[in-house]
Amino acid sequence: MRPSALTLVKLLAVAPGHRLHREEVMSVCWPEADARAAAGSLRVALHAARHALEPELPPRAAFSYLVADGALLSLASGLVRVDADEAESAARAALRLGHMPELSAALGLFTGELLPEDRYAPWAAARRGQLARLRERLLLRLAEGHLDAAPERAAAFAQQVLAASPAEELAHRVLIDALLRQGLRRRAVHQYHVCREALDAELGVRPAPETERLHRAALAAAPAPPAHRPAAARVRPRGARRPPAARARRRAGAAARPAGPTGPAPHR
Repeated sequence: MRPSALTLVKLLAVAPGHRLHREEVMSVCWPEADARAAAGSLRVALHAARHALEPELPPRAAFSYLVADGALLSLASGLVRVDADEAESAARAALRLGHMPELSAALGLFTGELLPEDRYAPWAAARRGQLARLRERLLLRLAEGHLDAAPERAAAFAQQVLAASPAEELAHRVLIDALLRQGLRRRAVHQYHVCREALDAELGVRPAPETERLHRAALAAAPAPPAHRPAAARVRPRGARRPPAARARRRAGAAARPAGPTGPAPHR
């Protein structure tokens, strides 16, 4: 598919309702061209896109997937499936129900960044941001749902959120809570300071009272005992006498030791 035709299809895929006015498409794809030239380029792109989507379509037959209705261009509802729409629908349903299996299944539909080849294209930013926020909501609900039974999994979900949104306080709070539940007091205190710095740098605010309460709990918690404590070495103070049994063993050992090779000194 030629680049202009591919951009046309992607524009419609991310547009609300998968519908755009011709002038909107022309302003995105050919912003420097005059109206006549842009309209001609759009006709070429539209023809190429239609034949790429339906290569077996007979000549003069009506196109099914990419529809032109006067000044409006659209993807045919019911005939064209957009995976981002399916992920969004599953996410909203799972968030509404709040059940862990549905939340996990919905998260699995978010398989990567939307249109990574168009990462800096302004026309894709709104839809990309919308899907990213939905994914974060799924991760946060999963993190909260695993706090009691699997705090290590809760921590992993919270860390995924923070990788993309360092100032998301709820993710920090869940992570601090998960670390405390695992007995990782020092890491919990450190995470609080990471949270406070991120909130100050990005939003100019302090942590919420709920986060401060977790911080105080982390400071008050007793540190976990070490997994293995080596046995203390026994040191005998200088000048201390050995026990009688030890002295007897030492004398017995000296008596059994063979005489040195020199023997008595000869008389001169």
